[in-house]
Amino acid sequence: MEIFDLMNIPATHLERVGGKAKGLHLMAKSGLKIAQGVVVTEIKNEEDVNRLADYYIENQLGKVAVRSSANKEDGADYSNAGQYRTFLNVGDTESFKNAVVGCLSSIDNPDATAYSQYFNQAKSTEMALVIQQMVDAAKAGVCFTVNPSGQKDELLVESVDGLGEALVSGQSEAARFVVKHDDIQNNKLTANGFSETLPLPSLKAICQDSLTAGDYFGMPLDTEWAIDKNGELYWLQARPITTLDEPDPFELDPDWDFTGQTVTTCNISEMMPGAVTPLTISTSVNAIDWGLRKMMVASGVCKNIDEIPPMHCAFSVGNHLFLNLSGIYRLSEYVLGASNQAIQLSICGRILDDEENSQAETKRKVGSFRAAINGVKYLRFLLSRNKARKKLNQLVSQFTIPTKKTAKEQYEAISTGQDDVNLSFLYHYVTSAHSGAMSSALNIVLSMDVDDKEKVKSIIAESLENIDGIESVDILRSLRKIAKELLQENPDIEMETDDQILDYLRYGQGESHAAYQCFIERHGHRAIREAEISSRGWKDDDKGFMAYLRTVLSSKGVEPVKNTNGYNPYSYIDEKYKGAKRKVLRYLVAQARSGVVNRESSKSSIVKVCDKLKMAYRHLAELMVKENIWQDPSLIYFLQHNEIGRLINDGESALVKRALQRKRIYEEQKELAFDDVYYGKPKPVEITVDSSEGSFELQGTPISRGKAKGIARVVKSIEEANQLQKGEIMVAAFTDIGWSPYYCKIEALVTEVGSVLSHGAVVAREYALPLVSNARGATSLIKTGDSITVDGTTGKIGVVAKTA
Repeated sequence: MEIFDLMNIPATHLERVGGKAKGLHLMAKSGLKIAQGVVVTEIKNEEDVNRLADYYIENQLGKVAVRSSANKEDGADYSNAGQYRTFLNVGDTESFKNAVVGCLSSIDNPDATAYSQYFNQAKSTEMALVIQQMVDAAKAGVCFTVNPSGQKDELLVESVDGLGEALVSGQSEAARFVVKHDDIQNNKLTANGFSETLPLPSLKAICQDSLTAGDYFGMPLDTEWAIDKNGELYWLQARPITTLDEPDPFELDPDWDFTGQTVTTCNISEMMPGAVTPLTISTSVNAIDWGLRKMMVASGVCKNIDEIPPMHCAFSVGNHLFLNLSGIYRLSEYVLGASNQAIQLSICGRILDDEENSQAETKRKVGSFRAAINGVKYLRFLLSRNKARKKLNQLVSQFTIPTKKTAKEQYEAISTGQDDVNLSFLYHYVTSAHSGAMSSALNIVLSMDVDDKEKVKSIIAESLENIDGIESVDILRSLRKIAKELLQENPDIEMETDDQILDYLRYGQGESHAAYQCFIERHGHRAIREAEISSRGWKDDDKGFMAYLRTVLSSKGVEPVKNTNGYNPYSYIDEKYKGAKRKVLRYLVAQARSGVVNRESSKSSIVKVCDKLKMAYRHLAELMVKENIWQDPSLIYFLQHNEIGRLINDGESALVKRALQRKRIYEEQKELAFDDVYYGKPKPVEITVDSSEGSFELQGTPISRGKAKGIARVVKSIEEANQLQKGEIMVAAFTDIGWSPYYCKIEALVTEVGSVLSHGAVVAREYALPLVSNARGATSLIKTGDSITVDGTTGKIGVVAKTA
């Protein structure tokens, strides 16, 4: 057992006396007044307790406070505040011994144990004791040198009459004082606005001392103080504030200047709509951004990818994804034939209006010769789609992330594989860019003669119907094949449990088994929000797969008969145009149609790469549980890749807490809504419509022709999708390939984002399902049970709200 005066703890022992004793010692060193006392370490047995009692008697300590000081208490990342014992007004030997034993035993306090397990931090293993003269407090309280509300230039002081225990235990309401740092440092604090509960001189002293201590500690502090009956100020405790650096919904936003930048959710929000996880931002979104930057290099915009900062082309705000149009406009500055309008059409599906578009025209920054050379480079990039598709297929067939036995090895294997993930997205961009370029060129040429923008979109949508060989269309067709074979083999199959049906499909001998095997091999990697790392493919998600299959079973696996007699994708062009212009338009339509097939095929390929990445991260998360790095494997999605490395390799345990906090605010991020185009930094919007008379109309973009009328069902999750009834109209946030199995039940589809080339839209057209996209706020404004009409030709949605 060792005893040290709080004022004179040897530097070699500071890490052994516990957080509370260390804080008091440093406060005294900074010039603040603390109550006289000692810290006692290494109290190991009853004999030590008795020796300490003798010390209490011999030194006539009188009335004291006995407080715990654990070795993991009051750290920079975790506080353990209130989890160990404190005994006040201890005034006799027997009470003193009981207080000592009570403090020592609190090291095994269930709350402290649960706290360390929750955050997966090392539990305190040593308990020192602080023994101080009891301050006969007239007033007591706490002071935060930085206001926990987030105002870094403010102090927060709370005060109660008497002992501070009533305050820190939450049993008493305190007087609160918010004080500007400036007012203390410049002696501007006045009595105006402050309660008489705490005299102004005392308030000033508390604030000034706290700032002095904060400067000495080099960090914001949470301090406890007491003023005795004689008006003397004493400091009882100091700990780092561990909640200031908590993440907020916009923590991962880029820090570059948005001034003069036009950004959009279009295109990227179709691939990954809604809020994505931090891990996805550092992997899939990073790959999207990397691919766009490489496209700039390939087009001669810059010589090196590092000339464009990371996450400057694709980025997130509130974990919702955006593309930086202004960054992509650089093509217009360096490439002959590229224009901002064509870029807008390719990405947004329309030409932006003056309010949205800060850069309607961009001046070329290179001479005509250089621009022409770059134009050839860009054209070569677009026309290399077949070569890129072959490279992508080869990459997919060879790509693997080995399964390792330790978290460190698995993390390194994933890190090595990230380069191939980036490459896969680049190859996809070649096919995607070609498809978008042909569609935008078609739009530009048609718009020369057709003033109605929505009419142009409808013409293009019509020309993209009835395309053979589309990968995403085969998903629903293959599910229908499974359902049809199951029903033929067992007409009562729907009465079986999910597990029974899955066992039958996996181990049976019938045609349904073969159909299932074919589906899993071809589409098992697909899912809703496929590039989101936390989304599982159907091969790994029995519950999700069965939800889809039961939906298709309920429709008896019937393939809708689509009348394609007389369909001609060139009918409008042949009727309205002649000569060279007709040839150009027919060429563009043919290229756009082939582009849809190629784009859908390459999308499936990059999802395969992502699927292997997902499996590697799931294995890594389980290894981290096994190695006691954390308890919850789902936390892996709430750290970025480099943060996972710091947690594994450097032991930054505070990252576990950060992951838990991000997981908590993720639900808040999901509720954020954004417009599709911003000039400057995006801000969430609240969309409202005047529906005081119970009916209103929304305008969206016509994607798939046809009209429908029915009851709306708003779908935001698989659980809600499973409630869809035959003949209802599905209202969802996005057109995603994962929703396609439900298309066999519904009469029409309304979404908040989407384009003619979106994956769900392709399927909708092939099944003659009326679809209107870009109906902003549809999932909030339309309620399940509302009667709605959908016009897939004009993009109009009529809503008659149901009566309460």
